[in-house]
Amino acid sequence: MNVPSYIARRLSGRKEKQVTRPVIRVSVFSIALSIAIILISFAIVRGFQKEVREKIIGFGSHIQIRPFDTNMSLEQSPMNAGREDIEAVKSIEEVESVFPFIEKGALVKTDSNIHGIVMKGVDADFDWTFFKHNLVKGEIPQLTGDISNEILISQMMARLLHLDIDSPVRVYYIMQGESQPRGRKYNVCGIYNTGMVEFDNVYALSDMRHLQQINRWGDSLVSGYEVMLHDFDQLETAYPKVLNTIYYDLDAQDIMTRQIQFFDWLMLLDTNVLIILVLMTLVAIINVISIILMLILERIPMIGVLKSMGANNAFVRKIFVWHSLQLLLKGIVFGNLAGIGLILLQQFLHIIPLDQEMYYVSYVPVLLKPMYIITVNLGVFAIAFLAMLLPALIVRRIHPAKALRHQ
Repeated sequence: MNVPSYIARRLSGRKEKQVTRPVIRVSVFSIALSIAIILISFAIVRGFQKEVREKIIGFGSHIQIRPFDTNMSLEQSPMNAGREDIEAVKSIEEVESVFPFIEKGALVKTDSNIHGIVMKGVDADFDWTFFKHNLVKGEIPQLTGDISNEILISQMMARLLHLDIDSPVRVYYIMQGESQPRGRKYNVCGIYNTGMVEFDNVYALSDMRHLQQINRWGDSLVSGYEVMLHDFDQLETAYPKVLNTIYYDLDAQDIMTRQIQFFDWLMLLDTNVLIILVLMTLVAIINVISIILMLILERIPMIGVLKSMGANNAFVRKIFVWHSLQLLLKGIVFGNLAGIGLILLQQFLHIIPLDQEMYYVSYVPVLLKPMYIITVNLGVFAIAFLAMLLPALIVRRIHPAKALRHQ
């Protein structure tokens, strides 16, 4: 039998004294609150990073392949479609889909307003999952069959230009070396809203064949190819493979390089989580130390009795470590129940809203991953347990004779 553990269980079944009871309860509550705050902080930051990252990727894919060119404008040199190196990229394990695109600057003109956009031309192979998820009205363009006059615009553009579903819209393309712009008439088939003002204010999507005609490229030239991966976490391994697969006349850039300002900002959020983690862990440590000190001070006469009966310092220390450990685990369990409960509540009910124009999302996003929960619990438990051993050393300074006279 583990005698220190048995004595600790018996002690935990007894009520504490009137003085120590509120202190211990507050300490257990503080430990639970620390665990809950850490879990919620991780969930919110990881959820926010995931939501914003997916929106950025939705506009530009994980990897873009373009002709190797120092010209960084939208008027870059085209590349041939159906190349064998592009076909080889499709066979890379981490790659989910590869599709061509054409981007071209344009002006949208209505009777009351004019607005500059980037027209992104795509074909029937384009992955519409992102835009379907963010579609607020209408439907996505149907690009199968004959050339389509449908266009997908953002809610921001629709408000600015006073457009709605089935509204006709005239788009003008400025051509180098030509005094007159080339125009095309489209019909608005759908309106999307991602909350990413920097992109919603700019991007419209239509049939790629219109832009091939405008550029006089025929049907064999495109601006480049977009590569979608199965998972963002595969980008680090997939990008070098793509780069090594394409020929020397092409260049590949990952989304983190192309949108470095957004990803640097998202990485800064990890610093906030680290600060919260350190502060809440310190709170847990302080409360664990308070618990074990209060338990020792409360039971000094008991320590005197045990020592007078021959118990050594290690034996007595184990009793209070076991007792404190039970209270620590109690705080951790309550903290997990509170933290995970609030995370699930927000995940399914979206009870805390946000200003989408300010934060890019309409509600506080959360991401609940078992690995985060396990890591937080094990980390806090290990550090708090080590901190628990320090005040337990006070036991060695308690003399049996003085302890028995202690009131």
